[in-house]
Amino acid sequence: MSSNWNTADKTLLCSLFVFLAALGFYIINPESVFAEGLLFIAEAALVGGVADWFAVTALFKKPLGFPFHTAILPNRRQDFIDASVNMVQNEFFSRRSIFKKLSNLHLLPKLLDYVKQPNIKRAIVTMMFNEIVDFVSKLDKETTAKKIAGEIRKNLHDIPANVLIHEVGQYLKHSGKDKAILESLIHSVREVVAKEETKKKIEKILENYAGENTQSSSSFSLLMAGLAQALDLVNFSEAASLMQRHLLAFLDEMAVDSHVQREVLNECHKTFAEVTDTLEFRDIIYKLQLDSINSLPFEDIIQDALTNIAKELSKVDMTKLATNKTSKKLPEFIYKFLTEQLERLISLLENKTTVQSAVEKFIFDLAARSALTARPLFANIAQTSLMNLSDEQLNSLVYNKAEEDFIWIRLNGSIIGSVIGLFIFILIQIVSTMS
Repeated sequence: MSSNWNTADKTLLCSLFVFLAALGFYIINPESVFAEGLLFIAEAALVGGVADWFAVTALFKKPLGFPFHTAILPNRRQDFIDASVNMVQNEFFSRRSIFKKLSNLHLLPKLLDYVKQPNIKRAIVTMMFNEIVDFVSKLDKETTAKKIAGEIRKNLHDIPANVLIHEVGQYLKHSGKDKAILESLIHSVREVVAKEETKKKIEKILENYAGENTQSSSSFSLLMAGLAQALDLVNFSEAASLMQRHLLAFLDEMAVDSHVQREVLNECHKTFAEVTDTLEFRDIIYKLQLDSINSLPFEDIIQDALTNIAKELSKVDMTKLATNKTSKKLPEFIYKFLTEQLERLISLLENKTTVQSAVEKFIFDLAARSALTARPLFANIAQTSLMNLSDEQLNSLVYNKAEEDFIWIRLNGSIIGSVIGLFIFILIQIVSTMS
């Protein structure tokens, strides 16, 4: 409570002076009705002012040392604290008041307006990027690589051999890779066929073939073959050259988009389909599949990839990354991806009614649950704060919150006292006159 004189104190002092002046005036003029009435009214105003001063002061301390039912707030300190805590927990933070306040807040639009600020968006993306960097750096790369490799092997094992073969065939056919493979193979074969050594081998084969046929023929055939050779009617070198030229021409036609090439490809596809339908071929492919899956070093590849990713991410300069001034492709890709996803999320929250409703419900539930969970905490804070106050501090806390009202209570005591005194004096005079 304030130690300075307030309006009520000054009014009470004025009432005392008025009473003393009225008393002196009455002593001088004991027969004057006006002096008697003035003294009666001043006395009533002084009594009313003193009574209300006593009542207000008795709430906080002992007025003039009077011990009975005074200093009510210090003496009922614990009851006051318990009532205040109960009011905080069950009135200010009741379920009804919390839900009403939250329903009027419209948190989602405020949240979106806040998030859409460029600096806030950069801060959110940077925070997510740093979380990714921190996660990758702390990741047990060896264990993770083993888990990922195990999943890859499991998925590859689960692919049936015939499906795998069919998918490979369809991929080669629709992607044009079958044509590229055929053309590459033809070019390789053509290089071999065009060599002089090939021509000599063809010539040798013709000679051997002619010799074998001659040995198995009749005497007349041998005679005619010898005569043909003597007259140079059979020239194996020219025959080999001719066969080589025709073979090269055929290969050239197959190497370009032509009817021959398409026929060859169709025959290859047909043959491939027939072969893949056989159980033996599927068994071979399945064994190759298992051998390949088990022999490929997935663990080492994945572990090296995770290590390199962690190194590259840890060296990135966030300032350059946020302003697109870095040359590091992976961090730039991740940062851009996170930015795009954040923009997409904002767009969904702004334009998609169903998403808005779901997010608003989630935010409301989260805020309401948090507030309800925090009610005992608020009550505990209020209780601890009030318990730590001294009696004087507690008195000042309560008095200062309603000081003007307390002053008016005391002023009203003097005013009402004087009015009642005037009314009683008039009533006494009327009764005296009538008697």
